[in-house]
Amino acid sequence: MAYAMDIMMQLKSLLIFGFAAAGLAVAALSLPASADDGRGRGRGRGDDRGYERSEMMRAHPRRYEQDAARRAMLDGDVMPFSIIKRRVGREMDGANYLGSEFDDRRGEYRLKYMRDGRVVWVDVDGRSGDIVRRSR
Repeated sequence: MAYAMDIMMQLKSLLIFGFAAAGLAVAALSLPASADDGRGRGRGRGDDRGYERSEMMRAHPRRYEQDAARRAMLDGDVMPFSIIKRRVGREMDGANYLGSEFDDRRGEYRLKYMRDGRVVWVDVDGRSGDIVRRSR
């Protein structure tokens, strides 16, 4: 009986070791291949901004625009959109707000309004909140 218990203990140890090794192997294989460039620096998203920007814009232009506006706001490069929209809305007396765009290269918002059946575009400097251009 003692011999059977020794064998069971050895099998149990081998199974535990095997599962632990399998878990480590799965964890290692699930890491991205480009996580490290060999110099201790990660190469994740954002290291090649030109490539990322163009690919993201082609695939999801509206999503990229929203992400770019949020990043710029979190970095302190532009004011929050809600504040800009409120400021411009006060000056548009009665015009209906239709939507907006964000130009991350210039740091400008473009707000679209409808007044008397005509579309009015208002370009706003994201840093200061000042109106830069207005089309009528």
